[in-house]
Formats: sequence, C-alpha cells, structure tokens
Amino acid sequence: MASRRTYTVLIALFAVLATTSIVVTGVFTKLLAGDPRVLVVTMQQDAGQSARELLKRDCGSLPGVSVVPDRGNPDPDVQGRFPVRFKIGGATPQQEAALESCIDRHSSLVRGILTEGDR
Repeated sequence: MASRRTYTVLIALFAVLATTSIVVTGVFTKLLAGDPRVLVVTMQQDAGQSARELLKRDCGSLPGVSVVPDRGNPDPDVQGRFPVRFKIGGATPQQEAALESCIDRHSSLVRGILTEGDR
C-alpha cells in the first residue's frame, strides 16, 4: 500500500506536468506563430474560374502578397464558385493598400472582401 507522501508527490508531479504542457502549447501556438492573416475575396455569382485566375494573376504578384493555393476538386467548374484567398501575413500597410487598390480595379468581378485571422 502506498503512503500519503507517495500520493502527494504523484499529484504534485501531475500538476507540474499539466502546467508545463499548457504553457508550452500556449507559447508555440500564440507567441511564436506567424501572422496568419488572409484576405478573402468573394467573387460575383457568375464570375467563374477565368475571373478568379485573372484576379490571382493581377493581384497575387504584388510585394508582400501571395496567393493561397486552391484545395479540393481541381475542376474549374467547381473551383469557380469559391473565393480567392491572398496571404497578407507580414505585409506592410502600404502593401495591403496596394492589394486592395488592385482588387478595386476588378470591382465588376468582386462581391466583397474579408480579412481572416486578424488578431
């Protein structure tokens, strides 16, 4: 049979292990994580894949901006229904303004924009 001291040591060890895991997880997921911001551009209902490709080509090569690759079914009829995503993590305010200006030049194709991952 274990003594009271053994139980106390095991409970203390468990508390230290749990606290350490919480702190390490918090440090790596919040403090050391990069800038996760993504600008999501919703296209007009009938825009299609060609309009998405045009927007990616014109605005995706700006400094500080990169295009988030499409996922899922690569069929153009399927992808044409989804928004275009631009990674803007680490971009300066001037680079973000240049991207929004480029998107404004395609206003006939764009329905709206939204920033995801903003802290």
